[in-house]
Amino acid sequence: MAELTISQLADYLEENGDAIKAGDESFNAAQIYQAIDSLAILQKPIQDYFALSEDSYYDSESDHLLTLQNGQQPLGDLSDRVIVTHTDGAVTDGELNYTYAHENVIATDYDVQTDLHILTYGFEVVGATDQLDHKLVQKTLAKDAVLSFGLAAHAIEKWAATK
Repeated sequence: MAELTISQLADYLEENGDAIKAGDESFNAAQIYQAIDSLAILQKPIQDYFALSEDSYYDSESDHLLTLQNGQQPLGDLSDRVIVTHTDGAVTDGELNYTYAHENVIATDYDVQTDLHILTYGFEVVGATDQLDHKLVQKTLAKDAVLSFGLAAHAIEKWAATK
Protein backbone atom coordinates (compact mmCIF):
# COMPACT_ATOMS: atom_id res chain seq x y z
CA MET A 1 0.00 0.00 0.00
CA ALA A 2 1.32 3.45 -0.84
CA GLU A 3 2.45 5.74 1.95
CA LEU A 4 -0.35 8.04 3.02
CA THR A 5 0.12 11.54 4.32
CA ILE A 6 -0.95 12.33 7.87
CA SER A 7 -3.95 14.23 6.51
CA GLN A 8 -4.96 11.29 4.32
CA LEU A 9 -4.73 8.96 7.32
CA ALA A 10 -6.93 11.36 9.31
CA ASP A 11 -9.50 11.28 6.52
CA TYR A 12 -9.31 7.49 6.33
CA LEU A 13 -9.77 7.12 10.09
CA GLU A 14 -12.68 9.55 10.08
CA GLU A 15 -14.42 7.65 7.29
CA ASN A 16 -13.67 4.18 8.68
CA GLY A 17 -13.51 4.65 12.45
CA ASP A 18 -16.91 3.08 13.08
CA ALA A 19 -16.07 0.12 10.84
CA ILE A 20 -12.74 -0.38 12.64
CA LYS A 21 -14.55 -0.26 15.99
CA ALA A 22 -17.12 -2.79 14.73
CA GLY A 23 -14.36 -5.07 13.43
CA ASP A 24 -15.51 -4.70 9.83
CA GLU A 25 -12.37 -2.83 8.73
CA SER A 26 -8.81 -3.80 9.60
CA PHE A 27 -6.57 -1.33 11.40
CA ASN A 28 -3.17 -0.83 9.76
CA ALA A 29 -0.92 0.18 12.65
CA ALA A 30 2.17 0.00 10.44
CA GLN A 31 0.88 2.93 8.35
CA ILE A 32 0.24 4.94 11.50
CA TYR A 33 3.72 4.18 12.83
CA GLN A 34 5.23 5.18 9.48
CA ALA A 35 3.35 8.49 9.55
CA ILE A 36 4.47 9.19 13.12
CA ASP A 37 8.08 8.43 12.22
CA SER A 38 7.82 10.70 9.16
CA LEU A 39 7.31 13.63 11.50
CA ALA A 40 10.87 13.01 12.78
CA ILE A 41 10.11 14.50 16.18
CA LEU A 42 10.99 11.61 18.47
CA GLN A 43 14.59 10.42 18.78
CA LYS A 44 13.77 6.81 17.84
CA PRO A 45 11.17 4.98 15.78
CA ILE A 46 7.83 5.01 17.62
CA GLN A 47 7.72 1.26 18.14
CA ASP A 48 10.94 1.42 20.18
CA TYR A 49 9.10 3.37 22.87
CA PHE A 50 6.50 0.74 23.79
CA ALA A 51 8.96 -1.33 25.85
CA LEU A 52 10.78 1.71 27.29
CA SER A 53 10.03 2.43 30.95
CA GLU A 54 8.11 5.53 31.92
CA ASP A 55 11.11 6.72 33.98
CA SER A 56 13.52 6.32 31.05
CA TYR A 57 11.28 8.31 28.74
CA TYR A 58 10.56 10.95 31.40
CA ASP A 59 14.27 11.48 32.05
CA SER A 60 15.43 11.44 28.44
CA GLU A 61 12.82 12.94 26.18
CA SER A 62 9.43 13.77 27.66
CA ASP A 63 8.19 17.34 27.55
CA HIS A 64 6.16 16.50 30.66
CA LEU A 65 2.63 16.71 29.27
CA LEU A 66 1.87 13.05 29.99
CA THR A 67 1.23 11.79 33.50
CA LEU A 68 4.05 9.32 34.08
CA GLN A 69 3.84 7.88 37.59
CA ASN A 70 4.60 4.19 37.25
CA GLY A 71 8.39 4.13 37.09
CA GLN A 72 9.47 0.90 35.46
CA GLN A 73 6.11 0.23 33.76
CA PRO A 74 6.54 0.10 29.98
CA LEU A 75 5.13 3.04 28.05
CA GLY A 76 3.10 0.59 25.97
CA ASP A 77 0.86 0.06 29.03
CA LEU A 78 0.26 3.77 29.65
CA SER A 79 -3.41 4.80 29.58
CA ASP A 80 -2.82 8.56 29.65
CA ARG A 81 -2.81 10.32 26.28
CA VAL A 82 -2.27 13.87 25.11
CA ILE A 83 -4.66 14.90 22.35
CA VAL A 84 -3.84 17.74 19.99
CA THR A 85 -6.99 19.87 20.10
CA HIS A 86 -6.15 23.05 18.23
CA THR A 87 -3.48 25.05 16.51
CA ASP A 88 -3.06 28.75 15.97
CA GLY A 89 -0.42 31.20 14.90
CA ALA A 90 0.85 32.47 11.58
CA VAL A 91 2.84 29.74 9.87
CA THR A 92 4.14 32.28 7.34
CA ASP A 93 5.62 34.22 10.27
CA GLY A 94 7.11 31.11 11.84
CA GLU A 95 4.53 31.01 14.63
CA LEU A 96 2.73 27.79 15.41
CA ASN A 97 1.12 26.93 18.72
CA TYR A 98 -0.60 23.65 19.50
CA THR A 99 -3.15 23.23 22.26
CA TYR A 100 -3.35 19.93 24.12
CA ALA A 101 -5.70 18.12 26.49
CA HIS A 102 -5.49 14.86 28.42
CA GLU A 103 -7.46 11.75 27.54
CA ASN A 104 -7.53 8.62 29.66
CA VAL A 105 -8.42 5.63 27.52
CA ILE A 106 -9.18 3.37 30.46
CA ALA A 107 -11.93 4.61 32.74
CA THR A 108 -13.07 1.11 33.68
CA ASP A 109 -12.53 -0.82 30.45
CA TYR A 110 -10.58 0.05 27.32
CA ASP A 111 -12.58 2.14 24.85
CA VAL A 112 -11.13 1.94 21.34
CA GLN A 113 -13.22 4.96 20.31
CA THR A 114 -11.09 7.27 22.47
CA ASP A 115 -7.86 6.17 20.79
CA LEU A 116 -9.44 6.40 17.35
CA HIS A 117 -10.51 9.94 18.22
CA ILE A 118 -6.99 10.85 19.41
CA LEU A 119 -5.55 9.69 16.09
CA THR A 120 -8.27 11.09 13.85
CA TYR A 121 -8.49 14.51 15.42
CA GLY A 122 -4.78 14.86 16.14
CA PHE A 123 -3.78 13.77 12.65
CA GLU A 124 -6.27 16.25 11.18
CA VAL A 125 -4.69 19.15 13.08
CA VAL A 126 -1.06 18.07 12.65
CA GLY A 127 -1.54 16.99 9.04
CA ALA A 128 -2.83 20.40 8.03
CA THR A 129 0.11 22.21 9.59
CA ASP A 130 2.68 19.65 8.45
CA GLN A 131 1.69 20.23 4.82
CA LEU A 132 2.36 23.95 5.30
CA ASP A 133 5.69 23.83 7.16
CA HIS A 134 7.17 20.48 8.20
CA LYS A 135 10.20 22.01 9.92
CA LEU A 136 8.04 24.33 12.02
CA VAL A 137 5.92 21.36 13.10
CA GLN A 138 9.11 19.56 14.12
CA LYS A 139 10.08 22.51 16.30
CA THR A 140 6.70 23.05 17.96
CA LEU A 141 4.74 19.79 18.26
CA ALA A 142 5.09 18.19 21.71
CA LYS A 143 6.94 14.90 21.87
CA ASP A 144 4.37 13.59 24.34
CA ALA A 145 1.62 14.26 21.79
CA VAL A 146 3.55 12.32 19.14
CA LEU A 147 4.12 9.50 21.62
CA SER A 148 0.38 9.56 22.36
CA PHE A 149 -0.35 8.93 18.67
CA GLY A 150 1.89 5.87 18.86
CA LEU A 151 0.37 4.67 22.11
CA ALA A 152 -3.11 5.02 20.63
CA ALA A 153 -2.14 3.03 17.53
CA HIS A 154 -0.41 0.39 19.66
CA ALA A 155 -3.47 -0.02 21.89
CA ILE A 156 -5.82 -0.24 18.90
CA GLU A 157 -3.52 -2.83 17.32
CA LYS A 158 -3.59 -4.94 20.52
CA TRP A 159 -7.38 -4.51 20.81
CA ALA A 160 -7.92 -5.51 17.17
CA ALA A 161 -5.86 -8.66 17.67
CA THR A 162 -8.40 -9.84 20.26
CA LYS A 163 -11.38 -9.39 17.90
